[in-house]
Amino acid sequence: MCRHGRRSRCRHDYPQRGEFAHGFTYSGHPVSAAVALENLRIIDEEHLIENAGNVGAYLQACLHHLEDHPLVGEVRGVGLLGAIELVQCKSPRQFFSPLGEVGTRCRNHCFANGLVMRAVRDTMIISPPLIFTRAHVDELISKARIALDLTLADLEATSPKDINHAPIS
Repeated sequence: MCRHGRRSRCRHDYPQRGEFAHGFTYSGHPVSAAVALENLRIIDEEHLIENAGNVGAYLQACLHHLEDHPLVGEVRGVGLLGAIELVQCKSPRQFFSPLGEVGTRCRNHCFANGLVMRAVRDTMIISPPLIFTRAHVDELISKARIALDLTLADLEATSPKDINHAPIS
């Protein structure tokens, strides 16, 4: 019995009663299963896995071209996933304080220039769709460089002494 004297709506006695049986209306539903199968067919028919591998390799190579930017401390990724780490100083690597503020600025410049890139603290994250092409990668890199340049200009205008342009050794 629940401490409130009611069995219904009481979460406290679930461990004593055993399994908490629940379900979702879409679990095993034939429409959901049909949609999933069609999605798998399209992925196979349009060779999206192969595309992700080919375009992903190109994306990784192009992302590394951003390493020469004064704000970029590290570029990392695999396939169509990438991260661009923003740093205050490249050597020795030093992060901005407060952590996340520069990433948010960069993200806002990305959005203003038609690029959707997520900021996780001061690391810019990209995860484009499987249908991404080399032309999309070129556009992404161009817009990312613009956003990085605008972010650097913001920082230099507000606190130029805080940016160290030394390369990573």
